[in-house]
Amino acid sequence: MRFFRRRPRKRVQDVLAAALYERDGRARERIDRWWADEARRDEVWRGAWFLLTAANFRFGNHEVPERVVPVLEFLLESDPTSPYQPRVRLTACLPQTATDPQNGLYVGDPWIRRIVPAALRFPDLALRQRLADLLSVTDQPGLLDALEAEFRPRAQLGPTYIGAAPPGHETRCGLWREGEPDSLMEIVSANPYLPRPPAQPDDVDLSLLALLKDRLDLLPAFDQGALVVRLLEYLTTWLPDEVHDRCRRALRELPADGAAAVCEQAIHGNAEAIAAARDAGYRPTEPGLLPLHLLLTQQFAAYREADPGGRVLQSACSTYRLTIDDRVIIDRILALLNTNLPYDVTVAVRRSLRDLGSTSNPLENLERGGMRDALLTHALDLNPEAVAAVVDAGYLPENDARLPLLFLTEQFDRYDAEDPDGTALRAVLAEKHYRYHHKDFRTIAQRAARPDPWPPA
Repeated sequence: MRFFRRRPRKRVQDVLAAALYERDGRARERIDRWWADEARRDEVWRGAWFLLTAANFRFGNHEVPERVVPVLEFLLESDPTSPYQPRVRLTACLPQTATDPQNGLYVGDPWIRRIVPAALRFPDLALRQRLADLLSVTDQPGLLDALEAEFRPRAQLGPTYIGAAPPGHETRCGLWREGEPDSLMEIVSANPYLPRPPAQPDDVDLSLLALLKDRLDLLPAFDQGALVVRLLEYLTTWLPDEVHDRCRRALRELPADGAAAVCEQAIHGNAEAIAAARDAGYRPTEPGLLPLHLLLTQQFAAYREADPGGRVLQSACSTYRLTIDDRVIIDRILALLNTNLPYDVTVAVRRSLRDLGSTSNPLENLERGGMRDALLTHALDLNPEAVAAVVDAGYLPENDARLPLLFLTEQFDRYDAEDPDGTALRAVLAEKHYRYHHKDFRTIAQRAARPDPWPPA
């Protein structure tokens, strides 16, 4: 019996390598025939990615461009069977998402995300342009996903990008060069299938893409709280004027949860949020915050109607506020009192500051205590409005700041009753000197013709 040694079957990637690198005509005929065969097309597809991976496609300085170019040119050849634009081999077989191959044994899955950097920085200029042209018109979901993945980090507000903004400006978005769109911006701006509705509501980095292409109709799909914060951040850095205009327009056309987020930022004192809330007539969802909102956005006519009794802080204390701190409210109130307020509004606000005593409601009592503490902190810093409110209302801290407060606010009758020889105050200042300023105590002591309580060095 005669035995014949069976010739081992060549791997598809070896045949593909012969066709592309050695220009083997017979190998090329076999590859084209296999590509036309639905049963074997996947083998050719994976073989191409095996070759790209072996050439370290887009893997830093290890890349071998002369071995990458023939494979990419093969994948960019026409394929009328592709369901996506443009109809080439690359779009015919790519998956729907730009996920990288799993760790472990590599089986020829595509590195989709590397196609975008190749279109931006590949050393072969002609091939780079062909890839950029493809990405500018494609509707293939995996490639759109890859474009979004490349766009996200550049849309995040990081440190200032040198040379990105026009001369004399600074920007924290890395999508421009001296105010002109960079290559990625040109691609995403040209692609008619971007932007897409966000897959995840918290993917607010893609909101900039919607702003760039004037697709404000997509903004309600984002998480509104995060979106409002991002829109306000975009207004703090250089972006093209039309993008800033769209940010402001978007802030004034938000749904209810977005309007509530704008009101919250307005209470925190953001000038753009205040303007948007006033222009759009936004109101907070919590009725108890309405007087505070109207006051801090300086809508005084509406404030008078909402708070005829001067109970703005008491109303805020009766409302559950998860993200608006008591200190923020007091800071804003005191800052507002230093402006040219209408007289009746000033009287109402001062009345409210002096009525933050304890109540029987545990939640409200907790909030009032927080506001009193914030007011006492400002009084220790000798804020005139805070000092007047603390003295008139008789507020006192419940810790060792009691004696320093009595001295600094010149309540000497109460101070002398608690510390007649001044030793207790000196002990507090010796232990907690870092909390206070010697010059404040020296100034008060000189004005009242009293000994300086500051302990000797």
